[in-house]
Formats: sequence, structure tokens, C-alpha cells
Amino acid sequence: MTFPLIHVPVLGDGMTIALNAVLHVLISHGVAIGMTILIVIFQNLGATGHGSFWEATARTLLKPVVIVTTSVGAVTGVGIWFITGILAPEGIGSLIHLFFWPWFIEWWAFTTEVVLLLIYYFLWDRLAQRRPRLLMALGWGYVAVALSSAVLISGILGFMLTPDGWPQGGTFTQAYFNPTFVPQFMLRISAGIALGALLILGWTGWRFKGTAKDRGRVLRLTGLVMLAAMASTAVFAWIYFSRIPQTYLTHWKFAVATSVWSQVPNLLPVLNGVAVACLALAAAAGLLKQRRTAMLLFLPALILAVGMVAEFERVREFVRGPYLLPGYMYANQTRMVRQEAAAQQGRPLLATLDWVNTTTDKAPAAQSGRALFDANCGVCHTIGGINDITVRLKGRTLESVNAITSITESMVPFMTPFNGSEQERLTMSTYLYSMANKNTLPRPQLQGEVK
Repeated sequence: MTFPLIHVPVLGDGMTIALNAVLHVLISHGVAIGMTILIVIFQNLGATGHGSFWEATARTLLKPVVIVTTSVGAVTGVGIWFITGILAPEGIGSLIHLFFWPWFIEWWAFTTEVVLLLIYYFLWDRLAQRRPRLLMALGWGYVAVALSSAVLISGILGFMLTPDGWPQGGTFTQAYFNPTFVPQFMLRISAGIALGALLILGWTGWRFKGTAKDRGRVLRLTGLVMLAAMASTAVFAWIYFSRIPQTYLTHWKFAVATSVWSQVPNLLPVLNGVAVACLALAAAAGLLKQRRTAMLLFLPALILAVGMVAEFERVREFVRGPYLLPGYMYANQTRMVRQEAAAQQGRPLLATLDWVNTTTDKAPAAQSGRALFDANCGVCHTIGGINDITVRLKGRTLESVNAITSITESMVPFMTPFNGSEQERLTMSTYLYSMANKNTLPRPQLQGEVK
């Protein structure tokens, strides 16, 4: 591997990427798209004579949207590139090579999106009085660009899970227009609108300054939009998951729950049902103008909505294991053809690693063992942190650990096969055995070797 192997201690690579990505999705979908669509609708209602309170409400909501979108949203968006570029350079490099133009166009779409949002905000007061229809056009122009950005990204995200015939055909069309492209885009937009409506519903219940009648009108429209968006989300979620291979969907409970809780078959379906019911009740409270009920349900509904977004992103990332790009690259950034050739020839891995961390473990055998662990297992496991490999191996014999590392892909379907020679696998197993049991590192010995 020509890039350094960098892993995040304690927190782990997956959790580091997930925390940044989920926050970005919540802002880019729920705030930048969902809330802004409703703000534009409110401004349109006010400009067409349905009440000045609509414009006042839109103007008040627009300021936090601009601040959050252009600061936290933009930083977390760049953060995705930064974090994945460090932790998965081979994977992100392959994606950039394949999807250079969609990503290049999306960058310009994002830039245009930010510029339009700032123009929309800073020219609001002037245009709302003199040229309200121009302000309406600016708002819908922003929405159109934001949706186009989501379209461009959805094709790439869909490819990462359902590349269809691309590994065999290798064409851009097969990669980009994959089976989950359209339903994932519609699912994300619908869920974003539902989340944006929920945020405005909570704000209206707690912070609206107008009359009770005007508040009721805002609550009713917001609740109606939220219910419609939730129904649309359910439809496209069903279509989306029906197009994901069933062998992947069998992993979804392991993706979300711990190894213990995943053994309770009805736990996640019940929790998801409770979350949907709470969100539907909050939307219904808005539709029926029940301010106090909406206020009480807002916080638990928001927490559950964030949990469902995190669940979706976690499942989308996890179920495609052991692959980073199915049919092409394993999660540890090893290309499948390279892995198969190396396994057949017994080709060693250490000689191909241009970067090895020599600061953590001083003994040469420990350095080699840690380098092999980082290259093969470090993408999912840590030593002493989240998903700690030493906890899983504690109390096992060296022979047991070595047997496990020889059958990882058949023992657990979302684990990658070992990449390296038999001697290197024993070196890694010996290192892991020592770390799990806090023993002095023994010298690795192959089966049949005289001790």
C-alpha cells in the first residue's frame, strides 16, 4: 500500500467517520433542504397575499438556517473528505477516479448553493418589499440547486452498496445509474423534508411570537407536510431496501445493535415502530393545531429522528461488509483481485507496505504484528477502544487465535479475509494473543516447526 495506515485510537475509524457523516446528513438534508423548502413555501404564501406572518416566520427561520448550513454543514462536508482521505485513501481514490465529473459538478453545485442562500438572506428585506417574485425565484433557485447536489451524490452513494454489473462491465453508466440510485435520492429528500418540518414544528410550538390563530396555521401546514413526507419516506424506504441483496440485509441487526442485543430479534423493529409512532403523533399534533402536545412530543421525536438517521447511515455502511466497494475492494482497502492472487501465491504483505508505524511497539515482532493488524483488521477493530479486538480474544490460546484469523470471512460474513502469507498470519495472531492476554510476545512458530 502506497499510503500510510492511519487508524483512530479508542474511537475507531468507523465511529469517527460516522459521527461526522451523520451530523452532516442531518444538516444537509434536514436543514439545508427540508427547512429551506418550507421557508420558501412560507415566503411564497406571504408574497401572494395569504398573510404577512408567513413571511415574518420565514425570515426568522432563515437566519439560523444560513448560520448552521454555511458553518457546521460546510465544515462537516469538508470533514468527510478529510477524514475518509486519511483513513481510506485507496477507497476514496478509486471513487474519485471513477466519479470525477459528478463530484466536480457537485462541488460547483454546492458552491452555487451557498452563494444563492447568502443572496437570498442578505437581499431578503430589500426584495420582499420591492420585488417579492424575484425573491421567490431566488428561493426556488436555491432549492433546485440543492436538489441537484443531492442527485449527484446519491448515484455515488448507491454505487458503494449496489454497484450492479460495474465490477464486470466497468462502465460509468453501470456504476452511476445503479439499482438504488433513484429510491435512495427520493428517500433522502423525503426524510429531509420530514426532519425539516419537525424542526419548524418544534420552533413554532416553543418560539412563535404571533397570534394563536397564526401559530395554528403554521402548525397545521407544517404537520401536513411532515405527515406527507413521512409517508413518502416509507414508500421509498421499502423500494430502496427491496433492491439491496438479501445477503446484505441479514446483517442489519448486527450493524445497529451490539452482539448481545442483536440476539433479541424484535428489539430493533419495536424501537423503530416506537420512533415512527412518536414522529407521526408529533405531526398529527401540528395538523390538529395542538400546540402543547406538539411541544411535549418535539424533543423525544427529534431524538428518535436523529437515531433513525444514524441507523440508516450505519446500516448502509455496515451491511456491505466485508466490502468497501462490493465486487471490487474489501473494507481494508485491498482490491479483491489482488487479494485472491496473493492468497493463491502465498504472497507476503509486509514487503508491500511503504508506511509502518514504529512508535507504538518497539520489538520487531510486535511492530510487524501491529502493522499486519492495522492493514487487515484496523478498519473495524481497535486495541483498547471501541470494538476492542483484545476483549474478543481474551482467554483464548494462541492456536485458537491463529485458527480464527484463518477463517475470518467464513466465520463472520462481514469480516475480510487475511491478506498476507501464512507466516505473517501467525505473526499477527501471536501479537493479538499477546495483547489480549498481556503476555510477553512469544516467537511465532509455524505448525510442524521444532520448538
